[in-house]
Amino acid sequence: IVIEAGMVHPVSGPAIENGVVVVRGEKIVAVGKKGEVELPPNAIVRSFPNGHVYPGLVDAATDAFALDDLRQDGGQDGGSRFADDLHKRGDRSDELAAAGVTTAYVTVRSPAFVRGQGAIVRPTKDGFELWTGKEHAALQLRMTNGQGPSHALQRQQQLQGADGLFEGLDEFRKAKTDFDEALKKYEKEFADYLAFHQKKKDGDKKPEGKADGAPAGDKPAGDKGADKAPTPPAGEGPPPGGEGRRRRGGPPREEPPKAPGQSSDQAELERAFADLLAMALETQDPPKPEPPKQEPGKQEPSKPEAKPGEQGQGGAPAEKKDEGPKRPTYPKAPPKDPQKDALLAVLDGELPLRVEAHRADELRAALQLQRTREIPLLVLEQAYGAEAVTKQLTQQSVSVVLTDVLPMPMPAPYDAFDPSLLPKHLHDAGVPFAIASGNARLSSALPLLAASAVGRGLPADQALRAITLSAAEILGVAKETGSLQKDKFADVLVTDRPLFASDSRVLLVLQKGKTEFEAK
Repeated sequence: IVIEAGMVHPVSGPAIENGVVVVRGEKIVAVGKKGEVELPPNAIVRSFPNGHVYPGLVDAATDAFALDDLRQDGGQDGGSRFADDLHKRGDRSDELAAAGVTTAYVTVRSPAFVRGQGAIVRPTKDGFELWTGKEHAALQLRMTNGQGPSHALQRQQQLQGADGLFEGLDEFRKAKTDFDEALKKYEKEFADYLAFHQKKKDGDKKPEGKADGAPAGDKPAGDKGADKAPTPPAGEGPPPGGEGRRRRGGPPREEPPKAPGQSSDQAELERAFADLLAMALETQDPPKPEPPKQEPGKQEPSKPEAKPGEQGQGGAPAEKKDEGPKRPTYPKAPPKDPQKDALLAVLDGELPLRVEAHRADELRAALQLQRTREIPLLVLEQAYGAEAVTKQLTQQSVSVVLTDVLPMPMPAPYDAFDPSLLPKHLHDAGVPFAIASGNARLSSALPLLAASAVGRGLPADQALRAITLSAAEILGVAKETGSLQKDKFADVLVTDRPLFASDSRVLLVLQKGKTEFEAK
C-alpha cells in the first residue's frame, strides 16, 4: 500500500510536503518525498492531495474496555491483572480506532491502594487485541486521597504503607533463588538416577534367541535332527500314559515284566498302579536330620553374620550389591505470592511503577519511595502539582502522564492547579511527559487535549509528540510504534486537515497495515 498525502508528519523528523508512506504487510518499508521514494509495482495507491498523515495516536492512560465493576473494585492488589478482565466492548464509547488511537494503556482509578497491573492493547474496529508481551505492562499504586482534604499524618501513613510493600522482598527473592538452584540439582540427580538404572537394566538383558554360552540356533555336532523325536516302529510304541515318566533325578522306570498268561489289560492296570505309587513317593518330604546332641552345660558358639565386604565361604570375599544412587527428593517450593513477584519485577526494572499522586507533597512522597527502594522506572499520573518538583523529576529520570489537560477550571481544592499550562512547564524543565485521555469517553478528544497545551505555550511538535512518540517511549513500545519510520508497525492516521484544527476529520486508520477505520 502506498499512501500519498499533501503533508506527512513522521514525528521522528520534520514534516514532509507531498510525502509518501509505503506499507508492506504489517510494517512500514519507506517514508519520504514523492518522486524520491521508489514505489513498488502493482501497489495499491491511496491518494490524499490535501490530507495529513500521522502515526497512529498513543493513549498513555485510558479506562477503555474496563467495565464499571472493575473501575469500582477496591479489592485489587499487585497480583490483579487487567488483561484478564477486559471486554471487547465496554459500557462506554470504546471506539478508539475510529478516533485514530492505535495503541492504548488500560488502567482504572479504583479505590484500591495497589491497583493491579495495567495492560497495553491495540484498539480495533471490533474491540482490541492485547499487545503480545505487554499484557502486564506496569504496576499501579495510589498515593492520594483524591480531591478531598487530607492531613499530613494521613499522607505519611500512605508513604509508610507503600514502603511496607517492599518489606521482606529480599527473603522472598532468596527463597525463590534457593528453590531454583535446588530444582536444578534435583533435575541433574534424577537424570543420573534414571541413567544408572536404565544402564543396569540394559546390562541384565540377554540377547534374544541365545542360550547361556552358545550362539542361538547352534546344535551339537553329530546331533542332526535332535529336535525331532524318532518315530518308534509300528507296534512297539509306549503304552498310553507311560511315555517319559521318570523319578525326579533318577533313572528311567523299568516296565514290569508281563506274567505268562496275563492279559494286556491287566498289564496296563499294573503299570498305571506302579506309576501312581512312584508319584506318591516323589511328593513325600525327605526325612529331616536329627539335631546334634549337646552335652549339658555346653553350647556351640554362634557364627557371626558376614558383613558387607567380609570374606564368605572358602575365604572368598562376599559379593557387594551395587545399589547405585538413591532416588532424589523433589525440593519444597516456597509459597506463591503474585504481588511480591510483581514488586520484584518493579525493583528489577522489568515493570514500571505508575503512581497516582496529585499534590506536591504526594509527589515528593512518591519520589522518596523511588529513592529509598531504588526503583528504576517511575511514572507519575495526574501530577497536577508537578511544577513544584520539576528539579527532582529531572534528577530522578521520572516520567509524567498528564490527563485533564483542558482549558477549564479545576474543582476545589484543585483550583490552584492549571493542567493545560503544566505541559509547557515540564517541557521547559526537560521532564518526559505524555498527554492522555484518562477516560474512554475522551479518546476522540485526545488531539483536543494536546491542542489545549499548544494554546498555553507548548510547541506544536512537542504536543504531537506527547500523544505519539513520547507516549510510546513511556509505555516501552517506541521501537515498534509512535512514529512513521522504516521497520516500525504500519500504524497510520490520515486526516483531512491538520490534526489540531478544531474541524479536523479522520479519513483513514491503519493498524499494523490493516484498515480499522475509513470515512464514508
